[in-house]
Amino acid sequence: MMWKRRVSQTFFLIALHANFWGFQVVSFCNPVLSCHSCAWSWFACPIGVIAHFSSWAAFPFLGLGAMLLIGALVGRLFCGWVCPFGFVQDLLFKIPSRKFALPEWTRYFKYAMLLLGVILLPALLGALTNFSFCRICPASALETSTPDLILSGFAMPSTMTLVRFGFLFGFLGLAVVSTRSFCRVFCPIAAIMAPLNYLCFWVVKVPETKCLDCGKCDRSCPTDVKPSVRIDKGVSPSRATDCIVCHDCQGSCPQTRRLKKNAAIKTAAL
Repeated sequence: MMWKRRVSQTFFLIALHANFWGFQVVSFCNPVLSCHSCAWSWFACPIGVIAHFSSWAAFPFLGLGAMLLIGALVGRLFCGWVCPFGFVQDLLFKIPSRKFALPEWTRYFKYAMLLLGVILLPALLGALTNFSFCRICPASALETSTPDLILSGFAMPSTMTLVRFGFLFGFLGLAVVSTRSFCRVFCPIAAIMAPLNYLCFWVVKVPETKCLDCGKCDRSCPTDVKPSVRIDKGVSPSRATDCIVCHDCQGSCPQTRRLKKNAAIKTAAL
């Protein structure tokens, strides 16, 4: 399962930024962190769209509707299999270093980020305010500010650009020591999509045999949502707000692997 997810993440990293013709589908918001200011981006960033509509005192029916539709179908599957910045975090966490888990209460900070940085402050101060989430967005720093800096011959950037790079390096550094830290704590897209994990049609299946309580699913989970707690209750491990529906818990389960191996042997025997 892991290698399939890596292939998917690599494919979408390239595909979402392969718009060499400059035509953007601005009415569709792909629920991943990818800046539409990038010259090669295909789709509009949902956070940028919501922030701009907030500043216009208008409701983003198409943008938010697209996100809610995708969330109702597959929950946060796009976070685990499509999001380019999620992929960057997964790779950074593999760097050998001392690891630690962030406090449980930090998970609620992303909802405050959505309410303040994406909705209220742009509505009160305008979409171009320096207090908007877009001004500190790490995807924007990687996809727009970094190329602009290179094309300018590394000319001295503005103060706001330096601040954006400061947040970028902070987020990247945190991703090295704490798994999917930005997704769990700061991402406003995650705040929108998280509740839909309880309603969506796509779920991670509960093991068909009794849980061994080995803890392998908990250790493999990139967002530390402890899938074993729900598995013990017979509930899908993806029925959690911070689950990114990566299926890593399912792939690490020895019971699931044993059943698949036995099924493969029976199929080969036939």
